[in-house]
Amino acid sequence: MTQSFYSAISGMNAGQTKISVVADNIANMNTIGFKASKVNFSDVYYNTSSVGQAPSGDLGGTNPKQIGIGVTTASIARDFSSGTTLTTGLNTDLFINGSSFFTVSSPTAGVLYTRDGNFTVDSDGYLVTSSGYKVLGTDTLLDTTSSTTPVKIPTYISTVTTASTNEQMENTALSDLNGITSGGVTDGAFTIITYDNTGAPTNHVIDVSSDMTVNDLIGAINAELGGGTAVLQNGGITINTPGGASRMEFQNGDAGDADVQASNIATVMGFDSTDTNGVYATQALNYHQTIAAGAPSDLNSQNYTSVSISENGIIDVKYGNGDTLSVMQDPDNPNNMIFKYTLNNGRIITGDNLTIHDGIVEPANLQIQLASFVNPNGLVAEGSNTYTVGANSGIALYGSINSNAFGSVISGVLEGSNVDLASEFAEMVVAQRAIEANSRVFDATNQILQTLSTLGR
Repeated sequence: MTQSFYSAISGMNAGQTKISVVADNIANMNTIGFKASKVNFSDVYYNTSSVGQAPSGDLGGTNPKQIGIGVTTASIARDFSSGTTLTTGLNTDLFINGSSFFTVSSPTAGVLYTRDGNFTVDSDGYLVTSSGYKVLGTDTLLDTTSSTTPVKIPTYISTVTTASTNEQMENTALSDLNGITSGGVTDGAFTIITYDNTGAPTNHVIDVSSDMTVNDLIGAINAELGGGTAVLQNGGITINTPGGASRMEFQNGDAGDADVQASNIATVMGFDSTDTNGVYATQALNYHQTIAAGAPSDLNSQNYTSVSISENGIIDVKYGNGDTLSVMQDPDNPNNMIFKYTLNNGRIITGDNLTIHDGIVEPANLQIQLASFVNPNGLVAEGSNTYTVGANSGIALYGSINSNAFGSVISGVLEGSNVDLASEFAEMVVAQRAIEANSRVFDATNQILQTLSTLGR
């Protein structure tokens, strides 16, 4: 008889656990990135007075006789489905479109994981959470070890843009020349027309391909006009009027055959048919960018004015002069990230044409790291919208969003709580009724025992 007391108590305890979970869910209905929890119950061990008997001969079988001894909490599981989308318009507010987590650094707990993308840039340029944890960045596609590099924006930089030296550009492919912004050099032919003293023209047709280097192009021009006629100078190509000619003109395509595929090189390289003392020069074809640390007191410094974050987690930092610093995948090695500096006129400077001094930034500072888990429900909540790795969460996989293994991010949007208020109210009513019903059992058992005690007197 007394067992019914304990069964009823376990039922009331289970109801109280359910009420506590519901209360926490409702309390966090406006918490960014919050994941609602749900309680699952299971029955407890049974008192068995008979295990039952199989049929034998003329006697039929009997079923087991068991009395349960109550209920216990089997699990409290989080629902990691996406929450509501909250549009903020702030470039540093991020929503993960997928099941991954941002990684942040805690001075006491190491790497923490969060779905809360409410980030800001602090006075030192670090991207931080509302609790001050630094958001971690990476330049690695996939790894099982977390990066320890925080996302850090160079708040002040000093820049110098110059035409590339001969050594910097002579082995550069025509397709990689950053001084050409109108689609690059196309394959085909172009013509250099020379005129003698009588005005008679001679066509010199040169075949061009975009993968030719600058040296290859100069060699092809010199092969047509004579050695030493074309040289690299001031970041462009200078062509001297060859002997026996009075002037030159430059034309896309084959001037003598309209059916030949035409290259656009004469236009996009800016070959000018106006000579200067017999010398013709292109525009500057390639630029070199040098970046060093700046300071508020340095009049040549550029301060950052805004930050934007693309869906692949790459950060673009815009400065007061309209230039932008960012990163991109290395065309020669997609597993690596390299810097990309975009001038305010649209020219993009990358690779060997970009020199960054003083260690003010590295590629991992400008790309957000994400992490994913086999079993997110195995994570352990640590408060402040963060989690740590749990014994049953599985190994974390880290990397950049470029790997396509982590989904994507949307800027200007936050992930709200996924608490369903209607469902929580229903769960609250069910828990309340369960507690009331178990209390009735407790009360009934108490009255029965009281009656038995009266009979004994």
